[in-house]
Amino acid sequence: MRIGKTTVIIDAHFHIFPPLGRATVEEDPLQPLRMKFWQCHMRDSSRFRRKADDEPVPEPFLQWDSDDINEMPEVSFRMADFGRAEITVDGVDYYTQAYPPSLINCEAPPERMIGEMDLVGVDMGVLQHDHIYGALNEYYGEQMRRFPNRFIGLAQVREWEADKPAELERLEQAVCEHGLMGLYFSVEPFALSNYADHLDDAKFEPLWEKVRELGIPVWWYLHSRQRDRLGGFMEHVAELDRWTEAHPDIPALLTHGIDTFSMRRGEKRYEIPDKLMRLLKRPNMHVEVLFCAFWPEYPFPGAQEKIRELREEIGVHKLMWGTDMPYCSGSWCTYKQAIDYISVHCAFLSEEEKALILGGNAARMFNLQ
Repeated sequence: MRIGKTTVIIDAHFHIFPPLGRATVEEDPLQPLRMKFWQCHMRDSSRFRRKADDEPVPEPFLQWDSDDINEMPEVSFRMADFGRAEITVDGVDYYTQAYPPSLINCEAPPERMIGEMDLVGVDMGVLQHDHIYGALNEYYGEQMRRFPNRFIGLAQVREWEADKPAELERLEQAVCEHGLMGLYFSVEPFALSNYADHLDDAKFEPLWEKVRELGIPVWWYLHSRQRDRLGGFMEHVAELDRWTEAHPDIPALLTHGIDTFSMRRGEKRYEIPDKLMRLLKRPNMHVEVLFCAFWPEYPFPGAQEKIRELREEIGVHKLMWGTDMPYCSGSWCTYKQAIDYISVHCAFLSEEEKALILGGNAARMFNLQ
């Protein structure tokens, strides 16, 4: 499938990974599972069943009244097959369906994910990183060499130590030796420093100088998993706004769409806060269009209207379509629907505008044109 005059369709939010919880990691082999548990602790919708008899249980096992990652309860949190997560409480095993069951051994191998792209006509996927998968810089580079022109790998450093020379070296190695093409920077690991760090801290300036030197963009994830989800997110929005003002020459993107859609309730849920809109209007800032995750029914008319609003407010050249595959196809819609709600619907967009959102803008950011 081709949209208008575009030569490439790029999914700006894509994943490949070894079995979750079993990837090669550095120093702390339990760190990926620790971060996965930290992600899950805010998910009040998690439903558990007792493993012995499959009986549902109402206990909110993954919630506790603290923002301190060191106070997570000891429940032997672990990943199992078919997208399940398991815990043990008072000697009793429970499970929850954390991911789609299509993740047979909680793995997304590149061969399978290329097949997913080929079925719907997607040419390339931007590999967004995350510590829950382990240290994947080298893995991404290997798969980019095995499957040229299919993946755009983003590097990740240890954000809570990103002011250290070792992390600058890690980033340079990821780009210069492994061929990765951007930096994925998440605030989630700031939990390890009890949120003492801020995105615009002066101590991180050597990292941004290295980013400039390497000529790569920064892709940001701003959900810190604090109990005050919206408040924490908006604090990081303010920090990133100051960062973009101070670093106007570094291309940047806000990943995961507009996270406030999932954090707010009531009539104002889908309103974009003024502070966030101000950030998105910064000349060097872009935003991922991951909107099919936030509306319940295809073809997502609410998502279409939000795309229209963003086109009018910040410009179509700032929007990049993403899906979070393989989670998209098992959680909120098929992969084909995730692209069709823009390519087939969104009648207010011209073919040229659809082409930009579905790949042209990402191609420009990574100098693929």
